[in-house]
Amino acid sequence: MKIIQQDKNYKVYINDLELFNTQEFRYGIGHHKIKENHAHFKIKEKSDINLKDNLEIKIENTTENLLTMNLKVPKEFNRLLICLNSFDSEQIFGGGEQYNHLNLKGKKFPIWVQEQGVGRGWDPISLLTKLKGTSGSWFTTYFPSPIFLSTMGYAIIIETYSPIIVDFKKKKSVFEIWDNNAKIIIIEGKDIQELTKHIRIYFNSKHHLPDWIYGTIIASQGGTEALSKKVDLLTQNEVPLSAVWSQDWSGTNRTSFGRQVYWNWEYDKISYKNLPNKIQELNNKGIKFLSYINPFLIEGSRLYKIAKENDYFVKHPNGDVYNIYVTTFPAGLIDLTNKDAYNWYKNIIKTNMIALGTSGWMADFGEYLPVDAILFSGEDPIKYHNQYPVEWAKLNYEAIKESGNDDIIFFMRSGYLDSVSYCPVYWAGDQNVNWSKSDGIASVIPAALSSGFSGVDFFHWDTGGYTSLFWMKRTPELFMRWVELSAFSLIMRTHEGNRPETNIQFNSNEEIFKHFIWMSNVHYSLKNYLKYSIQNSLEENLPITRHLCLNYPEDKESYHQKYQFMLGSDILVSPVISKNTEEKTVYLPPDKWIHLWSTKKYSGQQYIKVKAPIGFIPVFIRENSTFLEELLNNTEQLNKKFQYT
Repeated sequence: MKIIQQDKNYKVYINDLELFNTQEFRYGIGHHKIKENHAHFKIKEKSDINLKDNLEIKIENTTENLLTMNLKVPKEFNRLLICLNSFDSEQIFGGGEQYNHLNLKGKKFPIWVQEQGVGRGWDPISLLTKLKGTSGSWFTTYFPSPIFLSTMGYAIIIETYSPIIVDFKKKKSVFEIWDNNAKIIIIEGKDIQELTKHIRIYFNSKHHLPDWIYGTIIASQGGTEALSKKVDLLTQNEVPLSAVWSQDWSGTNRTSFGRQVYWNWEYDKISYKNLPNKIQELNNKGIKFLSYINPFLIEGSRLYKIAKENDYFVKHPNGDVYNIYVTTFPAGLIDLTNKDAYNWYKNIIKTNMIALGTSGWMADFGEYLPVDAILFSGEDPIKYHNQYPVEWAKLNYEAIKESGNDDIIFFMRSGYLDSVSYCPVYWAGDQNVNWSKSDGIASVIPAALSSGFSGVDFFHWDTGGYTSLFWMKRTPELFMRWVELSAFSLIMRTHEGNRPETNIQFNSNEEIFKHFIWMSNVHYSLKNYLKYSIQNSLEENLPITRHLCLNYPEDKESYHQKYQFMLGSDILVSPVISKNTEEKTVYLPPDKWIHLWSTKKYSGQQYIKVKAPIGFIPVFIRENSTFLEELLNNTEQLNKKFQYT
């Protein structure tokens, strides 16, 4: 990196190419309009910004490959415009969790935490959900992040919680920051692999995962009796069950959307009678119990009344509790700027969940802070909106640390820049139970890969998807293909969906159950490899589920693979994401590869066609992997045992 100062301006060069000249940076006063509906936001500038130049720029830190700049203008201004030179051959990755596009070149979108949306603007179902404002668009995401990596050899990180409008134009990359100050970090690296490593070093997050996560995690709703039946069925049929996840541990709220959780974080003593004893019984069998929480309390519940009495909720402009209709019922959102409210809610996790014996939970939501809310701290809700999921992650993290139990984990869907410092595991959110590339099974793969570029180490998804509306229901084929995808991931966790009674489940019929048993055991057979990959990931500063280019940065064709991924350094996975597929074209990067099921050898840097019947998605192992013999032997033994053909 080369920096040339001219008076108060700086020219920065990456690989002898001019990346930017601060003389082109601008500031001014912007006027905007934000419309919100069910955590979906339409953000629009109402008029052009009256641009000014001569920003106050302070260089805070410089090394051989890193530049940190603080940008600041007078308080009466509220917009910063940062311009970088763009290049014809450039590809841009990152931006947090992105479901549709990996290469963001030519795209314009906001960096703004929100619901991903049902259909996300592409599916026919979006036409129906659009009327309620819940359809989303290609860029709507629970976890955006102002981190971008370029194939030109640089990465940019913008440290601010304020909204950012990103416009990756052909000639310029423009970042419109809705604030009067921000920290800009430029990192130089020889390729995307090196830049991704630098991103992880920047966050310095080294999360521990407990040993029990390698088995199958089953979702179960309906109380202890239903839970016991599932556990018995699975253990009797040799499913390597590691945990049962009961999101309705606090009770059930039946709505027009389906079966939802009763948002009062005390265990349901009717449906989950003697739950503490049941948890201990499960632990004695080596099976963990997982639960659920979010930062809301349903109106009328016991904990809601306590929070209201103590002014722990986000307030409406009229001074009342800001009751938010997340779906069909009102709920209060905990004000995390209020330290008393923050500590009270943290204590609920410690006393009502950890002390109960739960070994982990889904820490849901984090996207719903209204832009007109009144916060205890007096902060601007527009600026705090992106910060809310970070504080929510921090609260859960602290509850575990203060309990002294390192074998407890939580997983989230929402996040922002530094959420990864607190949350160990992310999941893809609420996908439709269909084949859609915008919001179905296919969408979780780009989501995992883009998250990996953006600092997330450990990522997974709801096996089977979640959202079922109108005519949209799981088919046996879709469910089995999703099970296969999960079998070759770090964490295999099912979800019954919002309408479990009308959707395919793992035990819906003999064929599906047999397939589930087979794939669960295949997943568990990867345990040694996955444990090694986690350690290797932390040492090498690369994600577990990673884009091909992170292993093969010099292979140009690898950069174009959006629906394949590497599981660690040695396993290549090409999931089946379209129906009625018995054969698939797979790209093999430079290396020698062994097909897991047939043991046939292939050379890399070519496209091949392989058979892909249900139960045998295209999976390849590097020939020189130290785990090759173990993985092939495990598969052979499982084939003999279960005779799945």
